[in-house]
Amino acid sequence: MKLRDLYTKIKDILKEASESSGSEALSILSKVTGRSREGLLMDFEEEVSEAQCQLAVSLARKRASGYPLQYITEKCYFYGLELYVCEGVFIPRMETEVLVDLSLQVIEEKNIELVADVGTGTGCIAIAIALNSQCEVFATDISEKALQVAKKNAEKYQVQIGLLKGPYLEPLLHFLDRVQLIVSNPPYVSSLAQLPADVQKEPSEALFAGEDGLDFYRNFFSVPSLLRGKTIIMEMSPEQESGLRELLQNLGKLSFFKDQFNRTRFFKLEME
Repeated sequence: MKLRDLYTKIKDILKEASESSGSEALSILSKVTGRSREGLLMDFEEEVSEAQCQLAVSLARKRASGYPLQYITEKCYFYGLELYVCEGVFIPRMETEVLVDLSLQVIEEKNIELVADVGTGTGCIAIAIALNSQCEVFATDISEKALQVAKKNAEKYQVQIGLLKGPYLEPLLHFLDRVQLIVSNPPYVSSLAQLPADVQKEPSEALFAGEDGLDFYRNFFSVPSLLRGKTIIMEMSPEQESGLRELLQNLGKLSFFKDQFNRTRFFKLEME
């Protein structure tokens, strides 16, 4: 079978599951053949082996069943970076790039020297900050697999990041006094939420935080004295603004920021 015909076949498999069936078909073909998307387009008349055809069709059907494309291709993109990702690790979202922008602004304004990324996943936030500042960066996660993925991504971009395992502030306690900025894209989805099929394949501990989605914030800020004088920037869900105002109002100067789609998506808390 020619590449062109295989492309058409897997695009047809994907058309009911994806609004970008053509692009996703190219991504799957790239994974199967080891060629770039551009190279595929240039060689559309070449023959493909039967084994590659079978694998491509199998992966397309897996994607059509609701399995995330990023887990199939083992690639995700964030802040201009191509990162490795695999099943069991949260897939970065475009919106979170704004969190990096906000962090870099604070780093410059306050001459921040040490940043901690809590719940790092692929390491995307920590790596983007390390590449775009002179800060010392640490990253934590409760998942050993996530830390392994973050390590692989940090090595790819040759950045030094301290990777620590544990929940909330626990891995940072022995040097928390030196940490000036804490950033996080924590779990904030309501446990009652009905999520799309592909999102359901991501790790639940990276998504859910109680019925109102605020459990992570409650636990993180439960001992405010540990955070005195620090700046915290976190992602949130737009409908959580009032709940977060109530939870955090007496802890310091609280500001909210919008994402690229004009939805309230982040808060900055300058702890007193």
